[in-house]
Amino acid sequence: MAKIPQKYAKALFDVATGYRLLDDLYEEFSVIHEATVPYINALRDLDEDPAKDVQQRRSFVSDVYGAVNVYIKNMLYILADNRHLSYISDVFEAFQALYNQHKNQDFAVIESVYELSEDEIERLSEVIKQQTHLDHLIVTNKVNPSLIGGIRATVNTKVMDASVQNDLRNLEKQFIRVN
Repeated sequence: MAKIPQKYAKALFDVATGYRLLDDLYEEFSVIHEATVPYINALRDLDEDPAKDVQQRRSFVSDVYGAVNVYIKNMLYILADNRHLSYISDVFEAFQALYNQHKNQDFAVIESVYELSEDEIERLSEVIKQQTHLDHLIVTNKVNPSLIGGIRATVNTKVMDASVQNDLRNLEKQFIRVN
Protein backbone atom coordinates (compact mmCIF):
# COMPACT_ATOMS: atom_id res chain seq x y z
CA MET A 1 0.00 0.00 0.00
CA ALA A 2 2.93 2.36 0.60
CA LYS A 3 3.83 2.20 -3.09
CA ILE A 4 0.51 3.62 -4.26
CA PRO A 5 1.16 7.25 -3.17
CA GLN A 6 4.70 7.11 -4.60
CA LYS A 7 3.38 6.09 -8.03
CA TYR A 8 0.93 8.99 -8.17
CA ALA A 9 3.55 11.41 -6.82
CA LYS A 10 6.14 10.29 -9.36
CA ALA A 11 3.70 10.67 -12.24
CA LEU A 12 2.75 14.19 -11.14
CA PHE A 13 6.42 15.05 -10.54
CA ASP A 14 7.37 13.87 -14.02
CA VAL A 15 4.60 15.97 -15.59
CA ALA A 16 5.56 18.98 -13.46
CA THR A 17 9.23 18.80 -14.43
CA GLY A 18 8.44 18.02 -18.06
CA TYR A 19 6.27 21.12 -18.38
CA ARG A 20 8.53 23.24 -16.13
CA LEU A 21 5.73 23.73 -13.63
CA LEU A 22 7.37 22.10 -10.62
CA ASP A 23 7.35 25.11 -8.29
CA ASP A 24 3.82 26.12 -9.26
CA LEU A 25 2.42 22.62 -8.81
CA TYR A 26 4.28 22.19 -5.52
CA GLU A 27 2.79 25.44 -4.18
CA GLU A 28 -0.72 24.53 -5.27
CA PHE A 29 -0.49 20.94 -4.08
CA SER A 30 0.79 22.06 -0.66
CA VAL A 31 -2.29 24.28 -0.25
CA ILE A 32 -4.54 21.36 -1.23
CA HIS A 33 -2.71 19.12 1.22
CA GLU A 34 -3.11 21.57 4.12
CA ALA A 35 -6.80 22.05 3.36
CA THR A 36 -7.41 18.30 2.98
CA VAL A 37 -5.63 16.95 6.08
CA PRO A 38 -8.61 17.50 8.44
CA TYR A 39 -10.90 15.62 6.03
CA ILE A 40 -8.89 12.45 5.38
CA ASN A 41 -11.40 10.28 7.27
CA ALA A 42 -14.27 11.74 5.24
CA LEU A 43 -12.34 11.03 2.05
CA ARG A 44 -11.71 7.48 3.26
CA ASP A 45 -15.45 7.11 3.84
CA LEU A 46 -16.09 8.39 0.30
CA ASP A 47 -13.54 5.90 -1.08
CA GLU A 48 -15.15 3.01 0.78
CA ASP A 49 -18.80 3.93 0.15
CA PRO A 50 -20.15 1.30 -2.28
CA ALA A 51 -23.08 3.57 -3.11
CA LYS A 52 -20.75 6.16 -4.66
CA ASP A 53 -19.82 5.35 -8.21
CA VAL A 54 -16.92 6.75 -10.23
CA GLN A 55 -18.96 9.62 -11.62
CA GLN A 56 -20.08 10.72 -8.16
CA ARG A 57 -16.48 10.67 -6.89
CA ARG A 58 -15.33 12.61 -9.99
CA SER A 59 -18.12 15.14 -9.41
CA PHE A 60 -16.86 15.52 -5.86
CA VAL A 61 -13.38 16.31 -7.20
CA SER A 62 -14.83 18.86 -9.65
CA ASP A 63 -16.92 20.52 -6.96
CA VAL A 64 -14.22 20.67 -4.29
CA TYR A 65 -11.06 21.07 -6.36
CA GLY A 66 -12.56 22.68 -9.45
CA ALA A 67 -10.15 25.59 -9.79
CA VAL A 68 -6.89 23.67 -9.35
CA ASN A 69 -4.24 23.16 -12.01
CA VAL A 70 -5.35 20.72 -14.71
CA TYR A 71 -2.52 18.27 -13.96
CA ILE A 72 -3.37 18.13 -10.27
CA LYS A 73 -7.06 17.81 -11.11
CA ASN A 74 -6.32 14.92 -13.49
CA MET A 75 -4.37 13.17 -10.74
CA LEU A 76 -7.29 13.74 -8.35
CA TYR A 77 -9.66 12.25 -10.94
CA ILE A 78 -7.45 9.17 -11.15
CA LEU A 79 -7.40 8.95 -7.34
CA ALA A 80 -11.21 9.15 -7.41
CA ASP A 81 -11.44 6.51 -10.15
CA ASN A 82 -9.37 4.10 -8.06
CA ARG A 83 -10.98 4.91 -4.70
CA HIS A 84 -7.75 6.48 -3.46
CA LEU A 85 -8.87 10.01 -2.56
CA SER A 86 -7.85 9.37 1.04
CA TYR A 87 -4.25 9.11 -0.18
CA ILE A 88 -4.03 12.80 -1.09
CA SER A 89 -1.81 13.61 1.91
CA ASP A 90 0.39 10.57 1.31
CA VAL A 91 0.75 11.51 -2.35
CA PHE A 92 1.68 15.05 -1.37
CA GLU A 93 4.31 13.82 1.09
CA ALA A 94 5.83 11.57 -1.58
CA PHE A 95 5.69 14.46 -4.07
CA GLN A 96 7.32 16.72 -1.50
CA ALA A 97 10.13 14.21 -1.01
CA LEU A 98 10.75 14.17 -4.78
CA TYR A 99 10.59 17.97 -4.87
CA ASN A 100 13.06 18.29 -1.98
CA GLN A 101 15.42 15.81 -3.57
CA HIS A 102 15.23 17.69 -6.88
CA LYS A 103 15.93 21.01 -5.12
CA ASN A 104 18.62 19.42 -2.89
CA GLN A 105 16.80 20.57 0.21
CA ASP A 106 15.18 19.02 3.24
CA PHE A 107 13.43 19.78 6.50
CA ALA A 108 15.50 20.17 9.65
CA VAL A 109 14.33 20.21 13.25
CA ILE A 110 16.77 21.88 15.60
CA GLU A 111 16.00 21.11 19.22
CA SER A 112 17.38 23.44 21.88
CA VAL A 113 16.66 24.27 25.51
CA TYR A 114 15.47 27.75 24.53
CA GLU A 115 14.05 29.48 21.46
CA LEU A 116 16.92 30.21 19.09
CA SER A 117 17.36 33.60 17.43
CA GLU A 118 17.25 33.93 13.65
CA ASP A 119 21.01 34.50 13.64
CA GLU A 120 21.64 31.30 15.66
CA ILE A 121 19.35 29.32 13.39
CA GLU A 122 21.12 30.68 10.31
CA ARG A 123 24.58 29.80 11.66
CA LEU A 124 23.45 26.30 12.65
CA SER A 125 21.78 25.87 9.25
CA GLU A 126 25.08 26.58 7.52
CA VAL A 127 26.84 23.91 9.60
CA ILE A 128 24.06 21.40 8.96
CA LYS A 129 24.11 22.14 5.21
CA GLN A 130 27.85 21.46 5.17
CA GLN A 131 27.34 18.16 7.01
CA THR A 132 24.45 17.02 4.83
CA HIS A 133 25.60 18.55 1.51
CA LEU A 134 22.19 20.18 1.06
CA ASP A 135 21.69 23.52 -0.69
CA HIS A 136 18.74 24.61 1.42
CA LEU A 137 17.09 23.72 4.74
CA ILE A 138 13.58 24.40 5.94
CA VAL A 139 14.25 24.77 9.65
CA THR A 140 11.96 24.41 12.63
CA ASN A 141 13.24 25.21 16.11
CA LYS A 142 11.75 23.03 18.82
CA VAL A 143 12.32 23.83 22.49
CA ASN A 144 13.33 20.69 24.42
CA PRO A 145 14.37 21.38 28.04
CA SER A 146 15.41 17.74 28.55
CA LEU A 147 18.53 18.39 26.44
CA ILE A 148 19.93 20.33 29.45
CA GLY A 149 22.12 22.32 27.03
CA GLY A 150 23.41 22.25 23.46
CA ILE A 151 21.35 21.27 20.44
CA ARG A 152 20.10 18.24 18.53
CA ALA A 153 19.41 18.56 14.81
CA THR A 154 17.44 16.05 12.77
CA VAL A 155 17.43 16.07 8.97
CA ASN A 156 15.47 13.21 7.45
CA THR A 157 16.93 10.18 9.28
CA LYS A 158 20.24 11.81 10.20
CA VAL A 159 20.59 13.06 13.79
CA MET A 160 23.38 15.39 14.84
CA ASP A 161 23.41 15.43 18.64
CA ALA A 162 25.51 18.06 20.38
CA SER A 163 23.43 18.12 23.55
CA VAL A 164 24.57 17.87 27.15
CA GLN A 165 22.08 15.03 27.53
CA ASN A 166 23.92 13.08 24.81
CA ASP A 167 27.31 13.89 26.37
CA LEU A 168 26.10 12.54 29.72
CA ARG A 169 24.74 9.42 28.05
CA ASN A 170 28.09 8.81 26.33
CA LEU A 171 29.97 9.43 29.58
CA GLU A 172 27.74 6.91 31.34
CA LYS A 173 28.51 4.32 28.64
CA GLN A 174 32.22 4.90 29.10
CA PHE A 175 31.93 4.37 32.87
CA ILE A 176 30.00 1.15 32.31
CA ARG A 177 32.71 -0.13 29.94
CA VAL A 178 35.47 0.64 32.49
CA ASN A 179 33.75 -1.42 35.18
